[in-house]
Amino acid sequence: MKMYEQIGEFTPDSLIVSPDFPILKSGIGLKPGYGILKRGSLIVKAADGSGYLAGTEAAETSVFGILTDDTDTGTDKTVTDNIPAVVYQTGEFNPEAVKVADGATVGEFEDEMKKISIFLRAVQNY
Repeated sequence: MKMYEQIGEFTPDSLIVSPDFPILKSGIGLKPGYGILKRGSLIVKAADGSGYLAGTEAAETSVFGILTDDTDTGTDKTVTDNIPAVVYQTGEFNPEAVKVADGATVGEFEDEMKKISIFLRAVQNY
């Protein structure tokens, strides 16, 4: 390895607003067949314990967290194994960076997010 070799890349995305509130993470199994879910996707928990993108199904039960990294769930919904992923379960997040399904809004889930200590705070862009 060279002394000044660049190994990775960091691109700020303004998802996390502040480290002042504790940020806890947890593993979850995502339902397969929803394609690539992007970092910042709001994940809700189904009755069977698996998670999926908020706003994609009518029988949503509760907000579980915000996806920490891009995750490919594939396109085949008949697969029975859940896709492992990690979500933020608490913290302060930028509502403009939180993603939900087309046709849904982040505001629809804000009260549920507050119940598990996920708070939305606006970010001033410079």
